[in-house]
Amino acid sequence: MRRLRHGRPHRLDNGGVMRTAIGTILPSSNRVVERTTAAILAHLPGVDACYARIRYAPDGSGQPADAYDADSYVEAAALLGHARVAAVGWNGSRGAALGLDHDRALVGLMARAAGCPAVTTALAAATTVGRLGARRIAFVMPGEAADAGAHGAGLAPGGIETVAARGLGCTDNLAAAAVPVAEIIAAARALAAEARPDAILVWSTNLPGFDAMAPLEAELGIPVLDSAALGVAALLAAAGIPAAPLAPLGRLFAAR
Repeated sequence: MRRLRHGRPHRLDNGGVMRTAIGTILPSSNRVVERTTAAILAHLPGVDACYARIRYAPDGSGQPADAYDADSYVEAAALLGHARVAAVGWNGSRGAALGLDHDRALVGLMARAAGCPAVTTALAAATTVGRLGARRIAFVMPGEAADAGAHGAGLAPGGIETVAARGLGCTDNLAAAAVPVAEIIAAARALAAEARPDAILVWSTNLPGFDAMAPLEAELGIPVLDSAALGVAALLAAAGIPAAPLAPLGRLFAAR
């Protein structure tokens, strides 16, 4: 049996053809990544999604405060490799606050374990913001607005400046999944009015920002980047899956 590469199906020993799949690693307390992935892949018939979770409780415990528990990611990536995914990704946003070097190291570990290309949401955010030409960004954060400082600092080496943030008052990671989309829209509108950023990031893969992304872009005239959708877009690009059918879903799918 040959390993699946670059989004091309491979033929099995029994003559069948395996569908293309992407592999996602997500936090154990996340309720949004799988929903967002399914909504995006509904536009790409023939592409499957495979998932693995790492320990990350609602209060953030289960992972070191200033690093990744590398072994948990290696194990998750290796298990996804058993499904012959075309690419594997960590769809979590904490890499920006840790510093992108942590994510670059993680990508190497996951790629070797899974036997395919690897991506992370934070690295995808930095790349996408750069390709969109955005230099002044604003954050919609699940907790406090001040939390954006550390995440913005992680993206700053790419010449990106954080100009504003709005917090939604979530007390833990799980609570973010229950935030009404209307609250995310209101926060983005306020940021656009007060700071006139080049782009807005909905910065938690457990915030349900995907449904707000395209409508806000049409209304505000700037890119609005949902974290979970960023992770999916990066996986599709790494797997070599054309994103043309996804253009109506948001500008991030054109920034490849």
